[in-house]
Amino acid sequence: MAHLQDRRAATRSPVRLYFNKYVDGAPHLAEALELSMTGLLARRVGEPEASRACVALELGLADAPDAGRLWLCARPVWRVGQVEALEFLLASPLDRLRLSDRSEEHTSELQ
Repeated sequence: MAHLQDRRAATRSPVRLYFNKYVDGAPHLAEALELSMTGLLARRVGEPEASRACVALELGLADAPDAGRLWLCARPVWRVGQVEALEFLLASPLDRLRLSDRSEEHTSELQ
């Protein structure tokens, strides 16, 4: 695989987190492999092959049941096979903080 320049705005942490990715209004299961405040690396599971300019993501934060679910708009950055990088769009500072806390928690659990 050719070396690609890393252009991430934030460091991603390894996670194991299933989430819903809405394509044309229909939910599709996906697995987050890496997570940061600005995006995630995901494994696609049974979703349509057609590319979309942006998608809605629904992430459950089990560590904060009162906070409910986190809803984000994301755009695909690149895709290789079933793995794709997604950049979050229009995330509030609070949502980014919650994402940062979640990725740090998973990093400590996986070590």
